Amino acid sequence: MNTPQWLDSGRIKISFDARPLLAEGIHPLERVQQECATLGPGEIYEIITPFPPAPMIEKMSSAGYAAHSQIGADGMFHTFFQKEQGTSKVVKS
Repeated sequence: MNTPQWLDSGRIKISFDARPLLAEGIHPLERVQQECATLGPGEIYEIITPFPPAPMIEKMSSAGYAAHSQIGADGMFHTFFQKEQGTSKVVKS
């Protein structure tokens, strides 16, 4: 999958390594939703996980976020979210 035009590493406002939470059996969706709600125009949220967070991507996409996931040099999945222009959907868990 090609990197989307909106994905600019200089615009990442929050980078969250979810591995410690996941190791404790805690799902990070609620935290991601809350933190993404603080993003300003053009800002990007990054979450790092050991697997592709497909249900989270689906949930965030349906809430009006552009999403892109890729495997980093560290072998982890780096997933990025950015609020799509002109959307104002409320994210609910």
